[in-house]
Amino acid sequence: MPKWPESRQIMGTKVARLDGALKVSGKAKYSYDRNLPGLLHAKILRSPHAHAKIIQIDPESVKGLPGDKAVHLIKDAGSELHYAGDEIAAVAAETEEQARDAVRAMKVKYQVLPHIASEEQALKQGGDVVKAPNVSQGGDVEAAFKEAAATIEGTYGAAVITHVCLETHGLVAHWRAPDDLVLYASTQAVGATADGVRGHFKDVPNLKVVCETPYMGGGYGSKFGPDIQGLVAAELARKAGKPVKLMLERDEEHVAGGNRPSAYAKVKAACDDQGVLTAFQAETWGTGGNSRGAGFPLPYVYAPKNFQRKHTDVMVNAGDARAMRAPGHPQGSLIMEQVMDDLADKLGMDPVELRVRNLPETNRTFQTLKPIYRRELHLGAERIGWFERRRPRGHRSPGPIQRGFGCALGTWGGAAGGSQSTCKIYPDGRVEVLCGTQDLGTGTTTIVPMVAAEILGLEVNDIEGRIGSSAYPPSGGSGGSTTVGGVSLSVAMASRKALGKVFAKAAAALGVQAADLEAEGGRVFVRATPQNGLTWKQACALLGQETISESADKDEGRGMSDQGVGGAQFAEVTVDLETGAVRLQKLVAVADCGLVVNRLLCESQVYGGVIMGINYGLFEERRLDRASGLQINPDMEWYKLAKPADLGEIEVHLLDYPERGVIGIGEPPTIPTAAAIANAVCNAIGVRVSSIPLTPAKVLAALAAKTEPKNGQGKG
Repeated sequence: MPKWPESRQIMGTKVARLDGALKVSGKAKYSYDRNLPGLLHAKILRSPHAHAKIIQIDPESVKGLPGDKAVHLIKDAGSELHYAGDEIAAVAAETEEQARDAVRAMKVKYQVLPHIASEEQALKQGGDVVKAPNVSQGGDVEAAFKEAAATIEGTYGAAVITHVCLETHGLVAHWRAPDDLVLYASTQAVGATADGVRGHFKDVPNLKVVCETPYMGGGYGSKFGPDIQGLVAAELARKAGKPVKLMLERDEEHVAGGNRPSAYAKVKAACDDQGVLTAFQAETWGTGGNSRGAGFPLPYVYAPKNFQRKHTDVMVNAGDARAMRAPGHPQGSLIMEQVMDDLADKLGMDPVELRVRNLPETNRTFQTLKPIYRRELHLGAERIGWFERRRPRGHRSPGPIQRGFGCALGTWGGAAGGSQSTCKIYPDGRVEVLCGTQDLGTGTTTIVPMVAAEILGLEVNDIEGRIGSSAYPPSGGSGGSTTVGGVSLSVAMASRKALGKVFAKAAAALGVQAADLEAEGGRVFVRATPQNGLTWKQACALLGQETISESADKDEGRGMSDQGVGGAQFAEVTVDLETGAVRLQKLVAVADCGLVVNRLLCESQVYGGVIMGINYGLFEERRLDRASGLQINPDMEWYKLAKPADLGEIEVHLLDYPERGVIGIGEPPTIPTAAAIANAVCNAIGVRVSSIPLTPAKVLAALAAKTEPKNGQGKG
């Protein structure tokens, strides 16, 4: 079975982004920057009501308006609209202003229907907006509670948050011919986006669709296909006979671009006198929008033998959820890690020690992770000053400013995704690597030539990496933290095959066997006698007129990478008891991703994930007006996000496990952050704030409602 090089010259080092200069100078062209000759701009007419039925719609009402070029109906009369922002029709015009005017001028008559704007309202109303509970269980929970040494009860929750991609959803559609369509899309799946549009136009036989995404501004799981706006842009472009750009506006991004579902739980949990979790019982609920659920794993990380969970999905009249960086896991971690802290407090045990005692032994993945978790917990505790500075929950210092510490764990799969790559080596020594993947901003543009350079014994700048197009060998969408693993494997395997062809030519010239050769430092040489060799260009010149082109499919090299990663995070906060303001002072993130490919980019991914987790814990919340059902904060003013001054100090530690191979890191760092912060706040003020974001109002309300602990759990 092939293995990663034991001695690595490039992989594992810090290599600056190859596209960094283009991005900071503005030379990198994103989908928004594609202004083709004759380009039209499109806008979507959206429902102004949270729930309504279209009685009548007149697309002819916009004909003849200035700049109008094409109209496309998304929904006809009689269609039901399920949220404020639901798509109805679209118009393409010469300018954005003209397209907006046309959308406003379209005549539509609605029948307004009753709407649901909160989980509480849905649960109270019942009926078909509440799905039948899903029950999972194991062991004998009631018996375990009777024998427990400590039992706690608590309520925990998290609000819906939206994706807030810096570059909004959308694309530019250009029909170069009746059967030839090119898309410039903001997508994390160039292949799936091209396929989605191709499948939509079933009336065009042998339609060629190419999706180009050399640069994009974030997706977080919400951009795996063309979506309705992409299909509409292609429809309008075909009708108008001109390229059409349809990129969502900021408010549309909030209401229609996807979101992370809410999660609420009433939990009862117990442990024995050794701190081993023996019973876990939870009633959970949440909303994923008007048609999707709010699933999240629970129990999480830990595996009590006796557990029972009843989960209910509720529907509200709002945009549907989409995958969002580690779908479900931040919610699972948030709930479970607060439960663990509450149990530790009831027992009078250190929360770190309680977690160590409950690391599971029950499956292969966690058997791999248990020693990693131990190492992460001890390192994180050391770096935050846990054992020296942390005080028991609610310990009061003089003055209104109280300091608290919290920790939390997370886990993720991160297996290598399916990817194909082609490595081409030319007689003049040039090397190209082609892969139909995409770079969300995570650094894939740099990873591809790094891996090829490592295998071929060259420098990163010697490799021309070509990604960001569905015209290249197919690769999966960038999701599940599968991209770096899958792309690295296929690039490595294709490069090895191509190098084998170079070795075959060089071996004949050097009078040795190909198996005797090594490639390193820009040379091909005999392993036993390194002075006997050729420069890379000399070796490639032996190809004559031949160009080497070797490919690797999605199944090659699978045994080179493991799956399953764990992470531990520790937070230090201060809380003002007079104002309720929470300030993050420091967060230590200890992360495992197997073999580190690019340390600089890997650290950057952890920083980014942590910042998303900070926003989740302290700031973000989609807010719906109860009376109208409209989102009242679909902008960057009232939808709160952290400022640089809100982030405190973030310290990242990467645990490098080369023997495990390349495992993804994109999602794991965002999982435990909010939970660690919530535990730190509880440690500081002595009472649990029942849901995130931990706003000043919620902190003050929890302090005001504080009573004597019941079963070890303060009221909050």
